[in-house]
Amino acid sequence: MGFGSDLKNSHEAVLKLQDWELRLLETVKKFMALRIKSDKEYASTLQNLCNQVDKESTIQMNYVSNVSKSWLLMIQQTEQLSRIMKTHAEDLNSGPLHRLTMMIKDKQQVKKSYIGVHQQIEAEMIKVTKTELEKLKSSYRQLIKEMNSAKEKYKEALAKGRETEKAKERYDKATMKLHMLHNQYVLALKGAQLHQNQYYDTTLPLLLDSLQKMQEEMIKALKSIFDEYSQITSLVTEEIVNVHKEIQMSVEQIDPSTEYNNFIDVHRTTAAKEQEIEFDISLLEENENLQANEIMWNNLTAESLQVITAARNDYALIFFSILYMLYYLTCWKFTSKDSAKSPHLM
Repeated sequence: MGFGSDLKNSHEAVLKLQDWELRLLETVKKFMALRIKSDKEYASTLQNLCNQVDKESTIQMNYVSNVSKSWLLMIQQTEQLSRIMKTHAEDLNSGPLHRLTMMIKDKQQVKKSYIGVHQQIEAEMIKVTKTELEKLKSSYRQLIKEMNSAKEKYKEALAKGRETEKAKERYDKATMKLHMLHNQYVLALKGAQLHQNQYYDTTLPLLLDSLQKMQEEMIKALKSIFDEYSQITSLVTEEIVNVHKEIQMSVEQIDPSTEYNNFIDVHRTTAAKEQEIEFDISLLEENENLQANEIMWNNLTAESLQVITAARNDYALIFFSILYMLYYLTCWKFTSKDSAKSPHLM
């Protein structure tokens, strides 16, 4: 179970998930900032803080999220702490709030990178499998008409015995152009087939799996932030200890490796039936010299085939964008680990 294998056709759902998580993080950030301020005041201010939290922003998406459950429980337990003055404002500001602010920026960048790469590979797939093939087919039909016209004029010149060489030259030129385009079309079909297979079997799953890995790493970091928040705001009285035990238990329920299982179940899509990319046989109805899916190699096309085959590696450039996302994840992960080692005053 994973993004790459189960969410190939769930792009919109993935975007909504990212938007929802960003809104949730912004809500948590707002809450922590207000908590720092309220820790210097009495219980009434703390109670007002909980009442001011935007309840709408904590509404669950249509899947079960332990992160959301943990956040809602934190709000409820904070209301029970309304009579207690907090003394850890500075620790909250330099610890969880700072890390959360950095996480929001990172998550926004992850979303931006994912959208950019997805648009790029999707546009390239459409270009190779549809747009370019349609252009070639249109040119193919036009060149067949031109060649047949030149052929008729050549026959007329032979019958009249006038300007036969000139007519033959036009006919040969038209034939050469058709044969060259035929070869280009055949190669483009093969390329489109390979491109489509690569897109659904490798490129798109790699992008989605990379995104899931980054999402899970951020859930892991968010779990650490929640845990740090819990420890900083905890006091030693039996009542407060019991309250924070409840919070801690809710945080422990967060598991990055299973956080998205229910989301995947809700939004799982079946694999889309791939279109059949085949040679258009109707193109050969008026020509007997060319064969479907076969290269026409002769003295008229040899040079052009060398040029065409030299350009087949362009598609590999797309993978650099995905590799960049993997590199970004690695750097972010080490940064998160270093941040987690900072001491806190209790």
